[in-house]
Amino acid sequence: MDSGWVEAHLVPELEQSEPPLRLCLHKRDFVPGGWIMDNIMDAIEKSHKTLFILSQHFVRSEWCKYELDFTHFRLFDQNDDAVVLILLEPIDKKTIPRKFCKLRRVMNSRTYLEWPDDENQINRFWQSLRTAIQRPVTDNDKLNLLTSTTNLVI
Repeated sequence: MDSGWVEAHLVPELEQSEPPLRLCLHKRDFVPGGWIMDNIMDAIEKSHKTLFILSQHFVRSEWCKYELDFTHFRLFDQNDDAVVLILLEPIDKKTIPRKFCKLRRVMNSRTYLEWPDDENQINRFWQSLRTAIQRPVTDNDKLNLLTSTTNLVI
């Protein structure tokens, strides 16, 4: 239900900037004819980060619950820092359905970005998001940059 915001704001800001970031979007990137759960799990496993766009629509979605459940394993059981939460609109934690108890846990234990009401804060939001999803440069990356003429694409 929040795909309009994703397509109008998130995709252009991240995929059409320097350096461009590649997003996995179900409309575009899921394997046609594949099982939805397989597509979801494959996308999360192959992604450097998983962005959750939190809204009232999110907490009403069964598919979002499955995505959160699978990512919860990486986040807590593997202590992986792969999840970035974006609060698209205010959500009262008391209104989150019980089936989303993991979302409450994530929101209570992680910092999250909030889409600003003030247009003057939007650039700061994008800067914070880029910082949150930036892949740390490893020694191998540095070596590859020194020995290769190709650009490193994140």
